[in-house]
Amino acid sequence: MEMTAERVDAKVMDVVTTAIEELGGPGETVRHHDQGILPALVESVYALILREELGQSNKAIAEFLGISIGAVESILAAPMESHEARLHYRADEMPEFDRHVDPDWSGRPETARLEPEYLAGAMAKFAYGVVQRRETRSH
Repeated sequence: MEMTAERVDAKVMDVVTTAIEELGGPGETVRHHDQGILPALVESVYALILREELGQSNKAIAEFLGISIGAVESILAAPMESHEARLHYRADEMPEFDRHVDPDWSGRPETARLEPEYLAGAMAKFAYGVVQRRETRSH
């Protein structure tokens, strides 16, 4: 089946929705102040689909998304395992107040690899894999 612009957009929405579900749904995403990931997540999903489904080059993807080639390379190189570390951080039951007064707790993971822009590539890869497996089973 040909990947029309409409099918690309539909697949992007499917993958983004799957990623948000992995984050615990829209309510949990807002509650944990992770909504900042959404623009980067959509961008990352487009980059993956343009590469994996349409075989586009990094340059073509960068031009389509209006980002640098380096940004595309970062998205495509993001290790999928990073999303698991972020979800573990979010699941920590330590009360929010205690996180801010505990000298051993910085409030956020110390690595930039868990920041929203980096996490988006990892989440996109994870969710894309889930959607691909779902599509394979339904065919």
